[in-house]
Amino acid sequence: MTESFAATAAGFYTALNQVLAGEVGPMLDLWSHEDDVSYMSPFGELLRGWEPIQASWVAQADARLGGEVHAEDLHVVEGDVLAFAVGFERGEVQVDGRPTPVDIRATSLYRREAGRWLMVGHHTDPLG
Repeated sequence: MTESFAATAAGFYTALNQVLAGEVGPMLDLWSHEDDVSYMSPFGELLRGWEPIQASWVAQADARLGGEVHAEDLHVVEGDVLAFAVGFERGEVQVDGRPTPVDIRATSLYRREAGRWLMVGHHTDPLG
């Protein structure tokens, strides 16, 4: 039995909030560890390949920004092998001890690997 793509797409935000609290494991588990993955973070970087993406998420967890980010208007499309989710990421984190709003446009790409949906791309674009 394969897992539901809608549940996987929503689970990204659970994992993201765990990163904000300093726990990176769930985020690393939802990514494909293949060399063709990519991540365009809200920090303006374009990362290609598992190792730099892993390092970025670890660094974000180590920063323990706190706060919470949630999905709004999440639209999911599931195919046999590839799927995607588009929507907004909204919430608030702490930057230098100050509450900072999060208002991001996001696209997440997934591929079915061994019966699981794993992230192969995440592109974020701050709206502000």
